[in-house]
Amino acid sequence: MVVSPPATFMDMIGTNPVMQSLFRKIALVAPRDIKVLIQGERGTGKELVGWAIHRLSKRSKGVFKQLNCAGLPKDLLLSELFGHEKGVFTGAYSKKVESEEETFPYW
Repeated sequence: MVVSPPATFMDMIGTNPVMQSLFRKIALVAPRDIKVLIQGERGTGKELVGWAIHRLSKRSKGVFKQLNCAGLPKDLLLSELFGHEKGVFTGAYSKKVESEEETFPYW
């Protein structure tokens, strides 16, 4: 007996091999304590993937932080991801340490 994977997964729908592969990848990375970079064209469901990873993770009761990497200058992006030291760029008036309790879903 062959069992087909579900057509829906965490509010996403898809029976084709690409979507089934995506569902497996989400299930694989969600339980791990890692940051994930989510890439794709506009309108392809990157936010849905991020939410799915977050909801399946150990941090699901914590903050879900979404960040549009393409919309930020390099220094600000690095600051958002990793924190910064005071004075390292214009507007860095104090030290910022990124909290390990925040979730950054990137793919």
